[in-house]
Amino acid sequence: MRKLFTSRRLLAVVLSAALLLGCFGLATHAADTDPFRVVVTYAGENGKTIGLHWYTKAQCEAIVKIDGLPYSGSTNIYTDGNYKFQGNYVHKVILTDMTPGPHTYDIGGVTGTFHVNPGRGVNFDFIVTGDVQASDKAGFDYSAKTHEEAWRLFPNAAFSAILGDLTNDSNNAQWDMFFEAFTPFNKKGAMVPVAGNHDGTFKWNWFRNMFTLNEPNNTLSNLTGIYYSFDYGDAHIAVMNTNDMYPMSVAQQNWLINDMKASDAKWKIVLTHRPPYTMGSHANSPDLIPMRRTLVPLFDRAGVDLVMSGHDHIYARTLPMRGDKPAGEPANAYTNPAGTLYLLPGAAGSKRYDIAGTVLPAMKNAMVKCEQPGKPIFTGISIRGGTLTYTAYTYDPATGITAEYDSLTITKTVFAGADTTHKPLPTDFLSTLPQNLWGFVSVLIGTIMDYLFRLLPALFGSLFGL
Repeated sequence: MRKLFTSRRLLAVVLSAALLLGCFGLATHAADTDPFRVVVTYAGENGKTIGLHWYTKAQCEAIVKIDGLPYSGSTNIYTDGNYKFQGNYVHKVILTDMTPGPHTYDIGGVTGTFHVNPGRGVNFDFIVTGDVQASDKAGFDYSAKTHEEAWRLFPNAAFSAILGDLTNDSNNAQWDMFFEAFTPFNKKGAMVPVAGNHDGTFKWNWFRNMFTLNEPNNTLSNLTGIYYSFDYGDAHIAVMNTNDMYPMSVAQQNWLINDMKASDAKWKIVLTHRPPYTMGSHANSPDLIPMRRTLVPLFDRAGVDLVMSGHDHIYARTLPMRGDKPAGEPANAYTNPAGTLYLLPGAAGSKRYDIAGTVLPAMKNAMVKCEQPGKPIFTGISIRGGTLTYTAYTYDPATGITAEYDSLTITKTVFAGADTTHKPLPTDFLSTLPQNLWGFVSVLIGTIMDYLFRLLPALFGSLFGL
């Protein structure tokens, strides 16, 4: 009896241990398949194709519910987590032909909302902020407070855009911290990410593996970031990749011309990382001046109304610009402006730059407002038919005080519409290679002239009070 009792006790201990280990193993497995870095983006030009993107530590099936029901759309990619990047499994699901309006999603228990393009004639708001560029949790949390305040003031925003440099070093630890800090806002609406130099320069493939976007059919471009566009309401928004080539590939330039000429939207807006007009610390850098020589005539040709950029962590707003010259007077309201307006809405994070003492005269002459507010800034844009209202706010995370900083209203009664006579330009690298080579040479010569005949005389004039 004693031996039987001992055997039964031993068996009970073994079974209990096995059950405990089994539960622990199940818990570990569940944690490994929990989704993280969950984000929603616009993955098609019509604003009705939605990209869902997330990671898991272990390979598993992608289970997605839209509006409470399992999604059974026509396009699903990497749904079984076969694709691995930097030690984790990437999941991408593309939702096609979504009906206009708000929708909910459920990805492994992570729930949120996104908004599908409601079509022309529908009013909407969206949020834009500058660089985050944080390296540690405190830095990401600091920037997240700015976004929290932006969403508080614009709770019905359709989406939020970040103008590049979402991290400082683009590694797993920093992307984890970014998504952890920004999860509450990513659940409110889609994110419109812009590839910054800290996200794409010598950081091959990182940006495209953090977001599901409508990638151009140019492998080299995709290595350093993604350029893409989408419709929302009366706006057509193009997001450019200023990392793809210096000053910028002809393939991408032609893509923007084709994209804007084909759009019948009332408002044509471009988001970039590097700015064409700035008076910050990067104003005279050897990467920005060549880029500027390319972008300014490009936006003129494309008929762009508004350009918003990051990179230089200052606040700046220009006059309407055409042909690199002012096409209007300083004002906070314009009706049918004769040029493109350029905005730098400042940084959302704690890193800030000083105003440069000397810049190219054309940059200085373009400015209506250019300063360092010393605080994070966020902006809200409201589009109501033929009126676009832009408002910038400073936010102090220490005190929680928000103050209106600058505003701009653009009213249009004349709209270009789509150009039905435009013949699409080539957008592949092979056929545009000769233009790339010639463009590099011509821009290089122009940049040298900018330094020798415009920047240096201005510098000497500043030094000697001339």
